[in-house]
Amino acid sequence: MSDKIQQGAQKHNIRLLAVKALSNINRKGAYANITLQEYINTYHLVDLDRRFFTELVYGVVRRRNYLDAIIVHLAKRPIKKLSSMVVEILRLGIYQLLYMDKVPESAAVNESVKLSKKLTRGLSGFVNAILRSVVREQETIGIDDLANSEQERISFIYNMPLWLVELWIGEYGQEYTEELCAWFNEQPRLTARINTLKIDIDTCVAELRNNNWVVSQDEDYKDIIYIDSHSGSLEKSVSVIEGHITFMDKASMLVARLVNPRPGDKVLDCCAAPGGKSMYMATLMNNEGAIMSCDIHEHKIDLMEQNANRLGVDIITTKLQDATTLPENWNEQFDKVLVDAPCSGLGILQKKLDMRWRKDISILSELPRLQLAILERASKMVKVGGELIYSTCTLNVKENDEVVAQFLEAHKEFEIGMIPQDFPLSSSNGMITTNPPEDRMDGFFMVVMKRKYH
Repeated sequence: MSDKIQQGAQKHNIRLLAVKALSNINRKGAYANITLQEYINTYHLVDLDRRFFTELVYGVVRRRNYLDAIIVHLAKRPIKKLSSMVVEILRLGIYQLLYMDKVPESAAVNESVKLSKKLTRGLSGFVNAILRSVVREQETIGIDDLANSEQERISFIYNMPLWLVELWIGEYGQEYTEELCAWFNEQPRLTARINTLKIDIDTCVAELRNNNWVVSQDEDYKDIIYIDSHSGSLEKSVSVIEGHITFMDKASMLVARLVNPRPGDKVLDCCAAPGGKSMYMATLMNNEGAIMSCDIHEHKIDLMEQNANRLGVDIITTKLQDATTLPENWNEQFDKVLVDAPCSGLGILQKKLDMRWRKDISILSELPRLQLAILERASKMVKVGGELIYSTCTLNVKENDEVVAQFLEAHKEFEIGMIPQDFPLSSSNGMITTNPPEDRMDGFFMVVMKRKYH
């Protein structure tokens, strides 16, 4: 673990564990879901302890910007001017006071003071004063009291960074921005696809239901299923181990459907890890043809190979390869080239609760340059008559529509291509952006570009 915690007497001090976990997440960049599981496993947290710990950590991560606004208001100084450990203790204490009815106010305050005495020097009085102010002033520190603008009010209500709320209001308007923010705060639905290389759809659905799983099939594609409940561990389920199902969001699967690879095609997936789209394309090709799956991270290459083996895919070749420097001898060798580009990930915030706090507005100017560089090189790989598919998992015009417009302006040999007839999403000028609240899937952008000539 990133934080060397000693097991022993403090093992069941759940608030202490939560503060240390939050410090790892907020100060050291650890991922919330991974950190949570590490702590639960290390300390063997079960039942009430596990639920209390999970609510504390995820609750503070979710409400971070509003909790910080309260701290700044009462402390009369910026967060950066405060001890980082004090900030985590205050966030935890305020969260309990405002959102956990079953925790007595006295316990929330007193336990936070004890944590401060244990983890900070001479700051327990400050922690005590701030938390007692929260108790006294609850009626005057609501969201409407602390928000300085309508954008900030939306930011506090829906737990989104202010810069992102402002970006989406500028691109989509306030009403849709609020719908988006509400969607991203919903509990994600577990989505999977049935791997028809190993099992037929009806047999797989029956197998899952016989094991007491509650599943339903997608309206558009019957190999896409939604799992509302399951028995036992997902990782240890026979259906997962045997490669009968694999987990992906529908939006991600639609990218593979948009590529529309045929049996016998030669396909290049330029930024393939973790490999879900490559594996699905292989399935759509009936395991006939060839897919070159590239990525820049070596450990992800190993992961893709393990997934291919589990899913019974044998037409994929993996390669450690930077997509901006694809080999010259691959030029014009592929029927379909997929660029699922590195992006800001603003369309998958529902599944990654802490990702929203890891981003800042600078990425919006940095990423389009990389995306264009990858498209520039990848376009050379496409045969005449072949297709270049560009996709991202973000909702941001600069990384999506504008990147495609710049590429097409510089490459008259390409034009917007056809969308498969059975494709369930409509396009605007041939470009597709999912509508998460309406489509009930992640926020993705995708487009087909056909190569007309050399």
